[in-house]
Amino acid sequence: MYRRKSIKVSMLVVLSIFLLSSFVVSASAKEMAKAMAPVPGMVNTVLGPMPAEKLGITLMHEHFVFAYPGWFADATIAPDDYKEILKIDLDVIKTAQKYGIKTIIDATPNDTGGRNPALYKDLAKKTGLNIICSTGLYTEHEGSPAYWMTKAVWGMDISKMMSELFIKEITQGIGTTGVKAGVIKVGSSPKMTVYEQAVHKAAVMAQKATGVPIITHTEGPTGGPEQAEFLLKEGADPKKVMIGHVSNSKDIEYHKAILAKGVYIAFDRIGLDIITPFDINVKNVAELCKAGYADKIMLSHDTVNVWLGRQVVLPEKFAHAFDNWRIDHISKDFIPALKAQGVTDEQIKTMMVDNPRKLFLGL
Repeated sequence: MYRRKSIKVSMLVVLSIFLLSSFVVSASAKEMAKAMAPVPGMVNTVLGPMPAEKLGITLMHEHFVFAYPGWFADATIAPDDYKEILKIDLDVIKTAQKYGIKTIIDATPNDTGGRNPALYKDLAKKTGLNIICSTGLYTEHEGSPAYWMTKAVWGMDISKMMSELFIKEITQGIGTTGVKAGVIKVGSSPKMTVYEQAVHKAAVMAQKATGVPIITHTEGPTGGPEQAEFLLKEGADPKKVMIGHVSNSKDIEYHKAILAKGVYIAFDRIGLDIITPFDINVKNVAELCKAGYADKIMLSHDTVNVWLGRQVVLPEKFAHAFDNWRIDHISKDFIPALKAQGVTDEQIKTMMVDNPRKLFLGL
């Protein structure tokens, strides 16, 4: 009897020690994440931390390389050519730099194709461009949810698992590259799915641990207010949230509904005239600036310099649909059009320089 009681006591002691050690490890991991997070005022670029004050003219949402999940199944016919990819990206960067672009954020998430920290480092070293890369996960219908959803079926806390991934890539680096992500990128459907809610929850958990901004992808002409509301309900800092692709909508009231949440918005598909025509985007941005919202707007293109896999052959009627979807379109065409509508140089500087800096600083 005494022996059995001793065994039970011993087992309880061991279990207590295990639980206590797990708590200590968990607490230590959180403390370590905070200790290794970007220092306030600094931004993780692919070449290391940099003061946010040095971002300069910034494009908030572009892609050096991209592919939808599954591209690798076609690798036998369409293998990657790193030298060609490097050459194309270098040419694009040189074009951007002619117009004073200092920083580009590559918004490619983990579960699509093309996120390549080694490539980003090569590009940054060869050009002097500040490149910031992302950690994060894409939408349910265009991302790769099966891996995570399978784990959820077995009762695992996928939001916690995702947040651990995001935090590690921000504080320690992506894989073995040593490149630390500088933003968290998430995406949602017109109506956010349960899986996408788990991703957004993870993004907020990671932001709380590291302080980095969350930038987003939204679908269709709806979804932005819901996405912003969900992030804020989970505890995201509105001053470090940028709701993307608001230019999917032609309705300025939709834009104002997102702005009412206190977050930043991005007209970051400028040049994709097939979604919203050039003139409508100009009119909406100009009207928002006149209404006093310039300090909450950012601009970008969502360009893809290189698509992995076999290339899409456009039907003749769409041959010129993407002529304006290029890295210099905002600088060369959109900004002059805004000025013609009364947008001032100071407001343009606010959108292209000040707001990206403020997003990273949480101002």
